[in-house]
This record gives sequence, structure tokens and C-alpha cells, in this order.
Amino acid sequence: MSTMSENFNYHSIDKSVFDEKLSNDSRFIEYRRQWRENPSNGVIANFPLHLDIESTNACNLKCPYCAATSNSWGKNKKGFMDFDLFKKVINEASGEGCYCVKFSLRGEPLLHPKLSEMIKYAIDSGIIDCYFNTNGMKLTEEVTHKLIDAELPRISISVDGWDKKSFEKNRIGADYELVCNNIKSLLEIRNRRNVKFPKLRIQTVMLSEMREHWDEYIKHWSGIADEVGFLDAREEGAGIDHRGVSCKDFFCPFLWQRMTILWDGTLLPCLMHGVDDFDLMSFENIKNISIKEAWHSTRENCYRKLHRSGMSHELKACDRCSYRAMEINKIGISDK
Repeated sequence: MSTMSENFNYHSIDKSVFDEKLSNDSRFIEYRRQWRENPSNGVIANFPLHLDIESTNACNLKCPYCAATSNSWGKNKKGFMDFDLFKKVINEASGEGCYCVKFSLRGEPLLHPKLSEMIKYAIDSGIIDCYFNTNGMKLTEEVTHKLIDAELPRISISVDGWDKKSFEKNRIGADYELVCNNIKSLLEIRNRRNVKFPKLRIQTVMLSEMREHWDEYIKHWSGIADEVGFLDAREEGAGIDHRGVSCKDFFCPFLWQRMTILWDGTLLPCLMHGVDDFDLMSFENIKNISIKEAWHSTRENCYRKLHRSGMSHELKACDRCSYRAMEINKIGISDK
């Protein structure tokens, strides 16, 4: 059985955004230990270690490689999470010892008018680590101040390109100069206010053309950001079909680490990347079911059992998942 790394799709170049405050916190140390060890050891924690909360699935860009752009990642109806619904999630999560919340999934979280309030509510409730991915277009000075006031620990900004031309080709609808200026402003405001947060991670999807210019990318951003990294590229979208491929040496660590709540309250067992029909694996709406109940449910344990036994392809959603396809391609042990 393959032993997946704790963040098998993400690769940090040199350092980490986890600063001294987090790295020396006993709860944080325990969180990262469980994140790393629970999947390999088959340990099911009391509650998901991490929740992916989709503040919104709306986005201001149309990146050509994104499953959301091709409408191959769940239903296309757009919306924003209601603040009272969000509080319900956090109240259960904080009461059950959840460690981390990420505020992004398919959309651009900075489009949500109450994002900073959501972050503050989570932090004040005892969630020790919060962050989100953003394209940086809406990271104005006013927004930056609000994020600092909310004590956001870290932020990941996607910069998919080594110069203006490549960036705007990969991030359709984005403005390279504006994003760079917003990043510069974030660091200047952080310095002016004499705070170390939010820690800044600059990341990209490792597209084939990016590999040829990777040294340029690192040289530019490593002197600016607290961390520089990349995500492995997944193959997904119209015409892509991963179904029918099995791999006895694969199991997905997500089932022992995290769960996902969509903007409307739909509860998912994982990220379901590139899966167009969430109904294949979703639970009820959290208005009607607790996260803990689903986490320990017979159905969730069945998902885990199939993965542990090398039978993940028997789950229709997993069989179509672009994360799974990417990982079995890395392992190189598959059969049709």
C-alpha cells in the first residue's frame, strides 16, 4: 500500500509559511502529526482535522486548466455561504477540536463580502489555522487591513506564469501588474503594522511550459514571499476520462484528514476534484446532519475500507477524480 506524503500534491521550494507561533504550539504539532500519520496508520480521529469550507464558488477568472471553468466540478449554480450557516459549521468544528479551516474550493473567496468576519469568527472560536487560496485580484489595501485585523495566519496567492504574458495567458481575466502590486502592498502593510501575518505563499500549477521557466519563477518570488511552491497539474475537463483505471497501491489520505462543506451546506467526504456529479458521494446538507455523524458513518467507513483494500476505483466518484488519476500516474502501477 502506498504511503502518501501529508501534502502529496503540493511542493514547497525552501521554507514554510508555518511560523514560530504555529510551529511551537502543542496543538498545532499534534495536528500536523495526525495529518501526516493517520492516513498511513488507518487512524480515524474524533473529527476531521481540517475542513474545506467553500465560502463561494463564484470566480472572477476563467483559467483554462481549471475544472470549474469547464463546468466539470459539481453543479454550475453560483452562490455565497450564508454567515449563519458558516457559524453553525464553526460551532460544531471548534467544539469537536477541529484544527484548521480553509475558506476556498472552487471559487475566489475574496468575492465573499464577509470573508474577514468569517475568518475572525473561526479564529476567535479556537480554530488554530486558517487560510485560503486567492488569485489576488481583490486583495486591496482595505481588504489586507481586514485580514490582518482578523489575524489570518496565512494566505496562498496563485501566480501561474513567470511574466505578464504567460500569467495573463494562464489566468484569463487577471491583471499581472495589479496582482503584483497587491502582493507588494500586502507586504508593505504587514511591515508597517509590525505584524508577521498573514504569511505569504506564492504558488503555481506546474504546467508543462512552467517547468522550462521554473528557475526564473523561483528567482523572482523567493526573495519576496515567505514561501514559494507548486501544485502538480491535474488532467481534467471536457473529454478527459480517467474511469476504468485501478491501482492496488493507492489510497487517498483525504478520507482520514478532511471533509468539505459547499457554499449551500452540502457535505462532501473530500474535495472531489474534477467530478461533475457530487451526488455520487455527497452526504446530506449540514442543516440536517452533523459533520461528526457523517465522519463516523457506515458509508464514510465503507469509502475508507475500499481505499485501504486497493479498490477505490469501485467508487464512481473516486474513479473519475483527477487527484486519484494524477497519483496513480505518479505511482506508475495501474491496469485498465
